[in-house]
Amino acid sequence: MCCHVVQGMRIRHLDPNGWLLVAACFVVTLCIGEVLWSFGVFFKSLETEFGWSRGLTSSGYTGLVIAQGMSAIIAGRLADRYKPRRVLLASACIAGPAIMACSQITTLPQLQLLLIVTGIGAGATVSVPVSTVQKYFSNTAQSNIALAIVASGIGMGALVFAPLLNAVIHASGWRTAFITAGLIFSALVGSAALVLRPTGMQLQKRGNQSAAANSRVRDLIITPQFMGVTGVFMVAVFAFQTLSVHLVPYATDIGIKTGAAAVALGMVGGLSVPGRLTSGLLSQKLGWGKTLAFSLAGCGLAITTLPAIHTEWMLYSFVAFYGFCHGVRAVATFGTVGRLFGGRSLGELTGILVACSNFVGAFGPYVAGRVFDLTGSYGIMFTSVGILLLVVALASLTIQFESREA
Repeated sequence: MCCHVVQGMRIRHLDPNGWLLVAACFVVTLCIGEVLWSFGVFFKSLETEFGWSRGLTSSGYTGLVIAQGMSAIIAGRLADRYKPRRVLLASACIAGPAIMACSQITTLPQLQLLLIVTGIGAGATVSVPVSTVQKYFSNTAQSNIALAIVASGIGMGALVFAPLLNAVIHASGWRTAFITAGLIFSALVGSAALVLRPTGMQLQKRGNQSAAANSRVRDLIITPQFMGVTGVFMVAVFAFQTLSVHLVPYATDIGIKTGAAAVALGMVGGLSVPGRLTSGLLSQKLGWGKTLAFSLAGCGLAITTLPAIHTEWMLYSFVAFYGFCHGVRAVATFGTVGRLFGGRSLGELTGILVACSNFVGAFGPYVAGRVFDLTGSYGIMFTSVGILLLVVALASLTIQFESREA
């Protein structure tokens, strides 16, 4: 049995479209895993060919993440009011070609501009699937598991695409790899959008209700709960973005082969998949709050050990532990927002959360690159980020979990 949710009411009946929707949303998040996790694979190739510093090379990724976050608000709001299919088709048509166009760059401003366009197109790949699946399964026993499956696509995307694109770079060069990445993005997101069918949970155009909806969102984003979750997510994404770009360069600097480093990067995402799936189960036992706090503490402990790593087995041990905790944390954050604010404005609220965290997180790679340029080491950066995550883990326990309808 499955549950349709129509304006907060549960209707029980067989509905195969429910899990088909989960599968389609999983494919979409798979592609944001490709976009966010794969830039580190291109990093050394761009640095070598153009002679850019690590701070400058990271600046292109900074623009991508900021643009993706800002776009997530608009995409989430559109998905709240119209069909998610249209929003995702637009994403496929914008981001995929922009990624492919990166294959033709000759200057840093060209890379920065194209990655900003990529971010604008990719904004829908988090806020739309995450909010869509939570609305569909709202107030059902399957809600936590459905969210965990969809969110696991991000980690699976890293596991699949980081090694794949690294292999393409070694076989045919980084320009061919950009073309490959763009084609994959457009094909998968476009196909997933076409699979989505109108369902009972999809919001209809509300015309004269839009002003009231806007007012609700403005009221909710200034609540201590929303600001607290957003602050936690900002720090977590800052750490994630730093590692996603600089883990491969760091590993190769200490003598680990590029192929092994790319596999390790993919493993962070891949091993986050069991963490994401486990998060849904843990939340049923502990609640989203404690699940979030424990996962943040695990991420912090893992990152503080990173400067001591000097062999492949130590690197793989790190990615196993960090990847699992990162996966639990990712789902717990979105689950917390759904628990606190589940309702018809969830897409826009998720977009705001992603935008705020991406704006802060976007500077992680740049700051890490600048620290490396000045000190010749990542040690200070990694240690500071790890300690900050431990502090935030304690702070997250103060969030009050009274549900507030969005």
